[in-house]
Amino acid sequence: MSTDKNFFIAELIDKMTLEQKVGQCFVIGFCGTVVTPTILERIRKIKPAGIRAGLTFRAKTALHDPYATSEVFAHRVLRDPTGSVKDIIPGILPPHCTNEEYCEFLNTMKEEALKDGLGIPLHITMDMEGDVSCDYTRGGLFNLPSPMGATASGNTQMAYDAAWATGRQLNALGVNWLHSPVLDTNTEPMNPEIGTRSYGETPEEVIEYGEEGYKGFRDAGIITTGKHFPGRGESVTDAHRGLPVIDMPREEMEEHLKPFKAMVDAGIPCIMTAHTVYPCLDPDNAATLSKPILTDLLKNEWGFEGCVTSDDITMGGIVEKYEVDEACVASLNAGCDLILLRDEAPLIDEVFEKVVQAVKDGKLSEERINDAVRRSLTVKYDYGLFDNGNLRTVDQASSGIKDPKVAKIAWETALAATKVLRDEAGVLPLSKDKKVLVIEQRCPLHFRTETQKCHPGIFWENFFSRTESPGQVEVEMVPSEYDMKRVMKRIVADDFDVIVTSNYYDRRAHSKSVFVDDMVKATDKPVIVVTNSPYPYTVDDAYKTVICTYGVAPESLTAAVKTIYGEK
Repeated sequence: MSTDKNFFIAELIDKMTLEQKVGQCFVIGFCGTVVTPTILERIRKIKPAGIRAGLTFRAKTALHDPYATSEVFAHRVLRDPTGSVKDIIPGILPPHCTNEEYCEFLNTMKEEALKDGLGIPLHITMDMEGDVSCDYTRGGLFNLPSPMGATASGNTQMAYDAAWATGRQLNALGVNWLHSPVLDTNTEPMNPEIGTRSYGETPEEVIEYGEEGYKGFRDAGIITTGKHFPGRGESVTDAHRGLPVIDMPREEMEEHLKPFKAMVDAGIPCIMTAHTVYPCLDPDNAATLSKPILTDLLKNEWGFEGCVTSDDITMGGIVEKYEVDEACVASLNAGCDLILLRDEAPLIDEVFEKVVQAVKDGKLSEERINDAVRRSLTVKYDYGLFDNGNLRTVDQASSGIKDPKVAKIAWETALAATKVLRDEAGVLPLSKDKKVLVIEQRCPLHFRTETQKCHPGIFWENFFSRTESPGQVEVEMVPSEYDMKRVMKRIVADDFDVIVTSNYYDRRAHSKSVFVDDMVKATDKPVIVVTNSPYPYTVDDAYKTVICTYGVAPESLTAAVKTIYGEK
């Protein structure tokens, strides 16, 4: 660190109160497109380092609707005598907005953060890993294939290009910190959480393609976060729902550590922790709460000078065992510098106050807080956030999305990633005189976007120009009993030659969809399965013809149809 930078950051920390420094150790959640008095008050009071933004849903908080709950998110019950459920209500979408309106929305929060006289810029972070991971779905944004799709292309340039194009679009909007790249080595085919989010199944693949992804994000001005340290590729449990234990010999663990060490050596600015126990590294604590893993290994042995962030501290892997405030204190003591608290309920305010009190009570040293703040401020300094308070020019908000280079990359990566996994039935390429029945799931990305470019039914519509009157049955992402009755009635009809069905995987569904299994057993017609994952959750041995796109964006589905008809 240069002398000038050292002095600037040290002087800034000296000016801060204890409360301000503790606030700078948090990244808090806020979903939607409308600024509320609550979020502005929290920015003033807590002074968080950043906001974890997103448009995947609108959050109803206990502050305004104390009886709101959700069975889908019931695993996030906090360990409290009265019980408290995380208040995300899936399916309630935020108001539509233009890119310019969203940029202005982010600027409003950033400007509020600058009013305290310290001038510390508020960063905005999201998940935009590709495929079904897409926190911003508005304004025509191009969503690229998953990281494993880049590896499937066999061209490392695709990993760089996909990351650069994603970063180019988001940076113009005002989002400048991403929780990517995923550096887990996916060695477990039945891993419900990582899968195609990983760049590959060997450390060498993850290093080769992951480093290009890191460079692409960096060159687009994005602060990157390698996750989930020290590696969740061998897990068979989703840490969103429970606390996994990955019990393997230290020699095997070293293979999973390799991509993280390589990226630390390459200069990655941030590492995200895993809510997972690794007995060979620390038999007692999840990595997020482990000093041997975060401080002794990552910071001291490896010499990592960047910022360490927790994954969402309210995930099931943590809250099933710890009170949230206790987990925050333990995580900071272990070596985390930022705590991701992706919540909007009064929990945020309670946890902040309790962490401040923990410092006053000597449970957490102010020296540790100072080091944490120094690390995150250094990252912001290095990436130029102090230059203009991280504000964006509103009339340039669409410049990334409208960049012709971005559109070109979106199509190139979709085509390069789409592969025929097998065609044992010999039906490819399909003749255009064959009558087609399309079975299509309502993918969350499609109904969250709901534009002319991207909406439910977009896969089926690709057949319009290629075959006469293609049939369609549209079903839920995980088809209901009613859906299956409709499918079964439809496939016994004799007015089509071939069935083309989607079999998308989304880890939020939490289970293998069996509707294609049942359909394949019920018909003697050829079935072409189009999926975004090559793993057993979506690809059964009984499927004779399978195409994998590694993505569900319109470009990927068009690439699938081109593949079906031999156009690529």
